Amino acid sequence: MPLAAALAFVAVQAAPLAAVELGEIRMHLFYEETGRLSPDISPPANFSAWNTLIGAGDAEEQANDILIVVELRTSGQRNVETPLRIVARNRDGRTLGERRFSGALTSETGRVYNPLWLRDSTCAGQIIVTATFGRQTRSETISLHCGE
Repeated sequence: MPLAAALAFVAVQAAPLAAVELGEIRMHLFYEETGRLSPDISPPANFSAWNTLIGAGDAEEQANDILIVVELRTSGQRNVETPLRIVARNRDGRTLGERRFSGALTSETGRVYNPLWLRDSTCAGQIIVTATFGRQTRSETISLHCGE
């Protein structure tokens, strides 16, 4: 192998892996009567709820739980060892749910999605979801109110 080709091969092999980034945060209502998930209701979606009776086609469905999904992204398949922490709190700072992932394996497209399930949370008022991955932090806020 000529020296120039050997040096190019070594340079490619020694190239640093692409950084893993904290991607989007999505929030979905879980419809109890059908087992379906709503479209993403997190910002910038134009979503408002009162007593979580959300129109689904011609019918309205009841939702009490929320599925939060946090994306990690990079280029290609990769073993991610940096922990990811997802925390959901109400406006008063009370923790509604928390989950920690100690690692993950991204898909060939460089994505992995990590869930947090919030039970009985659709009347929690303002919900602040914070995802922390290494030095990266991302937050989303949604308001879900109930009353007569």
